[in-house]
Amino acid sequence: MEIDGIVKEEKTTINNSTTIDGNINAKEHLVINGTIKGNVNIEGHNLFLGPGGKIEGEVRAHDVRIRGHMKGDIVATGKVEITKEANYSGKIKSKGISVEQGAYFDAYVNLGEKTSGTAKPKIAQTDKQTTTLVK
Repeated sequence: MEIDGIVKEEKTTINNSTTIDGNINAKEHLVINGTIKGNVNIEGHNLFLGPGGKIEGEVRAHDVRIRGHMKGDIVATGKVEITKEANYSGKIKSKGISVEQGAYFDAYVNLGEKTSGTAKPKIAQTDKQTTTLVK
């Protein structure tokens, strides 16, 4: 998936006039500009939530880019990007994360690294404007 949101591989697009009540399972990249009320499972592929898109449910994917409104957990085998247009709340488990200044971001973040019994896990701290990852 390209950084500017343009997917150059096979993909499915859910347009802004579409609302889906139920789960989605797919084996290709997914662009959501509409509303999803359910879980999205596209493991091994990328999800792009457009600025007008909404998801209420869990997302499982490789890379996830959020520009719209999402309430729910994200499990990504790659990275998660929360843009300045985004409104996100939930839990994130991924290998990496970026949050642009200006995004609404209320989340618990697990970067997926194993910790010893005495080590503290990495936690994202946010003031709704910027995020600092603590090592």
